[in-house]
Amino acid sequence: MASINLKHVSKKYDNKVVAVADFNLDIEDKEFIIFVGPSGCGKTTTLRMIAGLEEITNGEIYIDGRLINDVQPKDRDIAMVFQNYALYPHMTVFENMAYSLKLNKTQKSEIKARVQEAARILEIEDLLDRRPKALSGGQRQRVALGRAIVRQPKVFLMDEPLSNLDAKLRSQMRTKISKLHQDLQTTFIYVTHDQVEAMTMGTRIVVMKDGYIQQVDAPQTLYEKPNNIFVAGFIGSPQMNFIQALVGKSEEEVQLKFGNSSIMLPKEKARILEDKGYIGKEIIMGIRPEDIHDEEIYLDSLAGCDVEASVEVIEMLGPETLLHVKIEASELTVKVNPKKLIKVGDTIKLALDPDKVHIFDKETEWTIMN
Repeated sequence: MASINLKHVSKKYDNKVVAVADFNLDIEDKEFIIFVGPSGCGKTTTLRMIAGLEEITNGEIYIDGRLINDVQPKDRDIAMVFQNYALYPHMTVFENMAYSLKLNKTQKSEIKARVQEAARILEIEDLLDRRPKALSGGQRQRVALGRAIVRQPKVFLMDEPLSNLDAKLRSQMRTKISKLHQDLQTTFIYVTHDQVEAMTMGTRIVVMKDGYIQQVDAPQTLYEKPNNIFVAGFIGSPQMNFIQALVGKSEEEVQLKFGNSSIMLPKEKARILEDKGYIGKEIIMGIRPEDIHDEEIYLDSLAGCDVEASVEVIEMLGPETLLHVKIEASELTVKVNPKKLIKVGDTIKLALDPDKVHIFDKETEWTIMN
């Protein structure tokens, strides 16, 4: 098993484009770490530097305390699963899975035992005699995973392995890979642009943007306490709503005002804003769709935090309904009970839960609260 340490790692290409900047991360043995972010954020480049497929410009990478900057990929004791599966079309499933072991001159009996055990774990024992063209996308992905498993590496690296699968298969394979991590008790590093994959699979998530780490945390912490507007908007589906607001104070109450609407803040949030000198300043208020309510019980209990909204679009999603509404100049998405009869064009009352409101500095876009 293996711990991994990246210290001030960066990657700059010849044209001076910085792909990764000052990346620092300690990955514990047996962790399931997810690198997530939009295309071009540097997550795959970072994975390839760990694998040795990309030279680092600056910094140091350690596996189990051993500096591996100049160690060849084959000697790093890692296995990588690629987005396009990278299976040999002329070989059977068995031969594909056994290939790296044959190169290492592993005994035939050992090769057979390892391949059969990996096939059992991945439930592909009946596919061992087939060639890749006779397999579905999900089956090919399991073969690619099996090829990595038989090597018994210290670290598994996975680069968007589910992106070519349909939604149903992606869901099934997410569960399969999570179970695989539990069974193998090995360090996993997984790259994805899909925040649902990140939230459901990782023990910790590394959110990246423009080559920089924005936040490293457990999934629920990222969701509840995002460091900045980027993380808040990237994690969560539908994404967090953002409203430009003015921090005001009347008597002892601190309010967030937007247009003719306003909400009163709880004492702790109010105290932080006052102590940091935000009274009279503009901020960005964030609130998730599920923290905006249309039920009477919330409208009564959250008096002083209710607003009027006009319904622009309705999305029926079975167990829930999404309303796209307008509150003066601000457009918001709201999750509501699907049983409630609401039509496009209706004016409805909504209550914004002030305990769940996030407040960000307008200039830096970083949270004021955490």
